Amino acid sequence: MKPAFDFDVNDLYFALSASVDEYIILTDCISGYSRVSKALRDEFDFEDEYIKDFPLKLARRIHHDDFATVKEAYRNVERGMADSYCAEYRVKNALGNWIWIREHSTIVRDGFGKILNVASAITNLGRRNNTDHTTGLLNKYEFESYVNLCIHQNLNIGIMIMNIDDFKNINNLYSRQFGDNVLRIAAQHIQNAVPTNAKVFRLDGDEFGIVFIDHLKSDIKQIYSNICNHFSTQREYQGKKYYCTFSAGCCKFNEQNNTFDILVKNSHTALDHAKAKGKSKIIFFEQKLSEHKTRELKLTELLRESIENDFRDFELFCQPQVFASNGKLKGGEALLRWRTDEFGPISPAEFIPILENTNMIVPVGKWVFERALTICKEWLKFCPDFMMSINVSYIQLYDENFLDFVKKTIKRIDIPTSHIIVEFTESCFVTDKDMLHSVFNSIRELGMKIAMDDFGTGYSSLEILKEVPADIVKIDKAFVRNIQSSKFDKTFIRFVVELCHDVDIQVCLEGVETCEELEIISQMGLDFIQGYYFGKPLDTTNFYETFFRNTVA
Repeated sequence: MKPAFDFDVNDLYFALSASVDEYIILTDCISGYSRVSKALRDEFDFEDEYIKDFPLKLARRIHHDDFATVKEAYRNVERGMADSYCAEYRVKNALGNWIWIREHSTIVRDGFGKILNVASAITNLGRRNNTDHTTGLLNKYEFESYVNLCIHQNLNIGIMIMNIDDFKNINNLYSRQFGDNVLRIAAQHIQNAVPTNAKVFRLDGDEFGIVFIDHLKSDIKQIYSNICNHFSTQREYQGKKYYCTFSAGCCKFNEQNNTFDILVKNSHTALDHAKAKGKSKIIFFEQKLSEHKTRELKLTELLRESIENDFRDFELFCQPQVFASNGKLKGGEALLRWRTDEFGPISPAEFIPILENTNMIVPVGKWVFERALTICKEWLKFCPDFMMSINVSYIQLYDENFLDFVKKTIKRIDIPTSHIIVEFTESCFVTDKDMLHSVFNSIRELGMKIAMDDFGTGYSSLEILKEVPADIVKIDKAFVRNIQSSKFDKTFIRFVVELCHDVDIQVCLEGVETCEELEIISQMGLDFIQGYYFGKPLDTTNFYETFFRNTVA
């Protein structure tokens, strides 16, 4: 039997609103009136305790950059998919100043789902100098303070550090201001996805920190999944389309992970591993990840040594490319290989990202370009139509000496530029468009062709191809892997071929390994094919032996 609990509603409301820092609002959606606490009336200069259409009056004070964010947060409530929401946004107070507030609201519905009442608590974030001004979340200093407090209280915490994969692409494709809006939207949905006893913080750049208390590993995985599911399809803001995936690293507090610095370091290690494993996933820290990080640091030093010792241990391989119509040799793609005494041969998938992340790709890229041109000139004696494809990283485009180096190298080696194809991955095409147009025009003026590599795997491929057209499109091998059973893959390849041919772009398909795959694609109108069926990457000596030995120079 429940004990008697008699109280006066008005007395309780006054006591509650006077006892907390939050502003309290109770809204009767039938009458349209809201009861607002005195602290809120003082902050915003409202005279009456009962205000007609208060949500509308408050909405008129919302910063125009944040209005869409608030609307997005409330959307699931309108659809009947949620009975609460959380939003952080800026409003103008009685003094005319913009302040950040965090609104938590809970919905009461009738039996038919109609909204009857809304209870809201608004936290004034603008009074504290601990708020990130872009997202309204608590900042990295509060993150450190809160984690240290939890450690001091010996709470069972786990911290997650997550960020938006390839966020720079959004900034580069549109603008930094648009990127800030995406960060605000992301922050809003992360805030809504976590339970009330978890806290969300904005760290540096596109990173967010989340502190969980008494959550199982499975709980954290589910929360991460909920965040990602919301952004699983392309979204639109202010008429511009964007796509977000998130990577996350998590570390639980225990005897080994017992300080803020260790927790953050290990979470970042797990995050880095998630990125290296293809992004868009969560990784929980294990000791072996630390060993992986140690290996990465060791490889970084060995790469520096190789470069400083005249590119010792680097070697150029070449994979044949053939005409789709007759299978005859058209050219080859220059591929970098690296071998160490300590670890043996290292996969390009492991060492290329290290080169890019450390900017060492700039000197190595120059070595590759020069070496590939030298080899191409020699092979033209045996195959006068031979085309050499050379990969260029987006990092190299930001090197102010890149074009000057290309011009001088071509002149020194004295090679016909019509035999050179410069390959860029899709990530290159999402850089500054004006800069990219300038670089591409310069490359074409020199007589070289441009290829877009890995087509179909990156950010809005068709849109990029429209804005920065290439001469050749290379469809990624991912569309060949299941081509025997995938109707989508077959249709995609046919569509790309037809589209590209209509605008005078040639198409190369990568990753053809079997006779069955070749038979399927043979009627698709491709220009070129590359894959193990026609030849694996070979060192230059074996490439010569395979294709040119019996050819008279």
